[in-house]
Amino acid sequence: MTLRSIQRDGSESSESVLDTEIQYYLDQNGDRIIAYEESETTGMEGSSMMLRVSPEDMVSIIRTGTFQTHLVVQKGKKHFCHYETPFGEFAVGVAAKWVRNHLSDEGGSLALRYTVDANSTLLSDNEIRIDIKKMNMGI
Repeated sequence: MTLRSIQRDGSESSESVLDTEIQYYLDQNGDRIIAYEESETTGMEGSSMMLRVSPEDMVSIIRTGTFQTHLVVQKGKKHFCHYETPFGEFAVGVAAKWVRNHLSDEGGSLALRYTVDANSTLLSDNEIRIDIKKMNMGI
């Protein structure tokens, strides 16, 4: 999987790219699951990530381990979510600008653009693009 993340906060912008192996499967509810371990590269070593993509294009981003986070990204709805950082934990509002789901059994892509705010003050404008390719296991 290749994950490209862009975070804009005011006039500042930062971008990161992560190439990693993942677990990718369809669960009993019909949700597509993307799971991987965070690394030193992301600054979240010791945490696990899971993205749960529902057939209705609602995406739950769940981090467990060192830092606990549960964000819900869904076009047309604002969700109030739990976010934990090294500086403390707080509730944030998450509103999707768009969700583009092109995932299939063979892989595909998922793109999200959403804002995060606290007390109606914009904290960041985020874009995540994920490309998943099935690995060929040669003999």
